[in-house]
Amino acid sequence: MPMPAFLAALERGEIRFADTLSLIDDLYHYQPSAFDNGQVHNSAEQNQGSCKVLAMAIDQGLSDQQALQCFAEHYQSVLDNPDGSDHANIRALMITGLAGVRFASTPLVRR
Repeated sequence: MPMPAFLAALERGEIRFADTLSLIDDLYHYQPSAFDNGQVHNSAEQNQGSCKVLAMAIDQGLSDQQALQCFAEHYQSVLDNPDGSDHANIRALMITGLAGVRFASTPLVRR
């Protein structure tokens, strides 16, 4: 799916997390990277889906809200359980936004 179509579907709430990962796989080569998301540290072996989504959101210039929506059903789970402790990267993104994300190396390179 081209990025404009993805963003339109994202706006309509029609995207699943698997759709986001599929788009990233179509548009980018991925190299695992450690990253910090606010107070959450992730090794290169951890949370690769979050790494991909956050890197794509930054590369594409998405808003913080669009980045959160890319997590689809996982973001909705956090909204449904605001006092929970699951989905730490989504919760951190809600606090610090994309400005709080730092990668140890470049995880995505455009195809």
